[in-house]
Amino acid sequence: MTGSGIREVERGQSGAGSIRLLLGVAIPIGLLAVAGTLQWLDNQFFAWWPFDPAVFGWVVVVPIWLSAGVVAGYLWQSLSPRQTYLAAAVVTAVIGGAAALVYWQWIGVPFDCGFGTVTPALAFLPPTLIVGFSVGVGLALTSLLSTTLVRAGVHWWWVALVVSGSDVVLSAISFFLGFAALGGHTCYVPGPGYPIAP
Repeated sequence: MTGSGIREVERGQSGAGSIRLLLGVAIPIGLLAVAGTLQWLDNQFFAWWPFDPAVFGWVVVVPIWLSAGVVAGYLWQSLSPRQTYLAAAVVTAVIGGAAALVYWQWIGVPFDCGFGTVTPALAFLPPTLIVGFSVGVGLALTSLLSTTLVRAGVHWWWVALVVSGSDVVLSAISFFLGFAALGGHTCYVPGPGYPIAP
């Protein structure tokens, strides 16, 4: 094969690798976006929803969330080691950042507190970053575990079982971290003659 032919093959392989990397990042993030959107719709329109909110969350939202790590494993199995860790880093940053922002909006600028919270919103920023980081790292770790199992030839149902179980444990850790951050989440209630505020 001539030098130009080798370069064409290398360019083709590089392009295919980039597409696999893009899909490996976009699809798991997309699954979590779908789960989050469905959960939001469930919370917003539960009065008109034909399903019980709790049942809908456990039957639809949670399985979609847990599937992200499993799907990532099958998408990442063909990536190079460098691309695999790059995908994990991107997933951690995107999901962690989104989770931190949503959580900060929820406890730092809550819609249920008409006059804000006793603790300033910026004071919630460090714990929300920790919560967001734990969510992002949790997905990255379960995705890497899934990738390792898939590459080892483990049957898909074992992959799903082990990865989902690991995801539940890591999600529980994120939940407890988030619960601990709620300690300062107290609505400010101004009395007669008191200023509205911080």
